[in-house]
Amino acid sequence: MLIEGVKSMYAGRYLWWNAIATMAYVFFAIYFYYMTWLAIRVSGCAAVIGNCGTLDTTLNAVIRPYGMLACGIVVLATGVMRIRFLRMSPLWGLALFIWFGASADFFFNLGDLWFARIDLETIVRGMPIETLFLAALVAFMCFPVELYKKSPSEVLRLVYYVAGFTASYSFSFTVANSPISVAYVRLITGSDQAVALFVAFQNRLRDILSLGQDGWLPIVIAFAIFLASLSYLVAMRKAPGGAPAAAAA
Repeated sequence: MLIEGVKSMYAGRYLWWNAIATMAYVFFAIYFYYMTWLAIRVSGCAAVIGNCGTLDTTLNAVIRPYGMLACGIVVLATGVMRIRFLRMSPLWGLALFIWFGASADFFFNLGDLWFARIDLETIVRGMPIETLFLAALVAFMCFPVELYKKSPSEVLRLVYYVAGFTASYSFSFTVANSPISVAYVRLITGSDQAVALFVAFQNRLRDILSLGQDGWLPIVIAFAIFLASLSYLVAMRKAPGGAPAAAAA
């Protein structure tokens, strides 16, 4: 019972840290610009000829992106600790990093899209599907979940493995379709031959994962299965006292 209570508390702290990171991200992505604008004008700096323009540029070009980066580091660090605490497979940590990396440009550019008055529908259409996987995993780990692969229930173990399989499929799909991966291989190895081998690997992996379908249909279906699996595990989780959540409610 004590262990279950600690798990529940840890889930609460994980939720708290991610809520703080989300609020801080929204502040740096959108409201930091308004704050610097107001601070410079209230302080009277705008009326002084000199370094105010440079200060404004420095704050928004340096402090703002580093603030967003710090929020991402919090999400990654707490996610890795949560995965380790739940004794989930290290592959979940790999998925977390790959999904976050694939979503990084979207998160960094969201504020600029907001200032450009891009409509919400267009912004959502430009969201990488990896962002949805990332959001689903983070939301799942906010609950006091247990390690279902060691559960006596065959169904829970099966659903846990289905979720893991679709997660593996997702980050493999990302690697197979990411041009950034090629740039990383070139940066790390400095070898044109290694890059050529990796591109060939990407093409072969893409053919396997496409399942004979063009476009994003397979990964969309994988996300639907992933979300359904995690939702089932959350619905069937045990309450801190050990009783099923439905019975404890």
